[in-house]
Amino acid sequence: MQIKKELFDKYNGQDIQRFTLTNDNGVSISAISLGATWNAFEFPDKNGKKANVLLSMDNSKEIMKNQYFCQAIGRTAGRITKGTFSIKGKEYHVDANEGTTTLHGGPHGFNTQIWNGSFEDNQIVFEKHIDSTDDSFPGNIDVKIVFALSDDNEVTITYSAKSDADTLFNPTQHAYFNLSDHDNVYGQTLTINADRYLELNKDKTPSGKMINVADTAYDFRSGLNIKKGIDDMKTSVGHTYDEVYVINDHSVDQPIATLADPDSGRKVSIKSARNALVVFTPDDLNGVKFTRGDGVAHMGIALEAQNLPDTPNHEGFGSVLLPAGEEKTYTIKYKAEF
Repeated sequence: MQIKKELFDKYNGQDIQRFTLTNDNGVSISAISLGATWNAFEFPDKNGKKANVLLSMDNSKEIMKNQYFCQAIGRTAGRITKGTFSIKGKEYHVDANEGTTTLHGGPHGFNTQIWNGSFEDNQIVFEKHIDSTDDSFPGNIDVKIVFALSDDNEVTITYSAKSDADTLFNPTQHAYFNLSDHDNVYGQTLTINADRYLELNKDKTPSGKMINVADTAYDFRSGLNIKKGIDDMKTSVGHTYDEVYVINDHSVDQPIATLADPDSGRKVSIKSARNALVVFTPDDLNGVKFTRGDGVAHMGIALEAQNLPDTPNHEGFGSVLLPAGEEKTYTIKYKAEF
């Protein structure tokens, strides 16, 4: 395994470092210390042509202007209704950043932090202590995010945290993929192991109801061409995908989703022990500057493995509680095939 550390740029007067791992097959990943952002996932197509399959940006200013692209998300992924939840009968209010809603950890979430980065045992390690006064969530929290790359071309991202008070912890990586050499994902197919998706309110918070995907444009169980799905969604519900899928019960070594591009031969399968996957196909990327070019509609697809959002406010969603003094760890794996 080859490792490389270099200066990415400066942001607010601080050096932003870029860390790169390259395995024996020439597959590489890069991550930067601003937002623990996954900056590159490079692997070849069926003809050996390498490409970065993530929607990346080449400077920190652009990243923070267009937050969440491939960044680490926490303490909680997704939306919290009115920024309000209860732990053991005590109600908490955290800072809102989308109307009255708290989105992706709020205005001072993981993606806004500059992390302490290093290499440990051929892994990229980011660490950060975040005070409750910094992000408004209960408990001071110590977080570690580790990026690893194996020689069988699998990326493992591990999120660990420990708090001095009961708090919430539901992290993810807001990764946007485009496996092709084109400026959209229309030729790609997506498969998701989910029989249901969440009904969302107008503010995109969950209503609590789970809906069956059968005979709808939401059904990715047998694989669906993304362009066909987008067209069917526009016709049937009037918008493209920004959905939360309820993952079926599964073994940890079974992919919850697979994205494939028949033209290039590239494929990424995602493994997670958790019960949700967010799928987002943004149709307005005008003015966003990516390393692969100016943003256009459906240039990438976001696939975010996590626990169901707004969990404390809904029975049957599970738990994202991080009890005081206990360490909790979540893992997401991305396997490249070509």
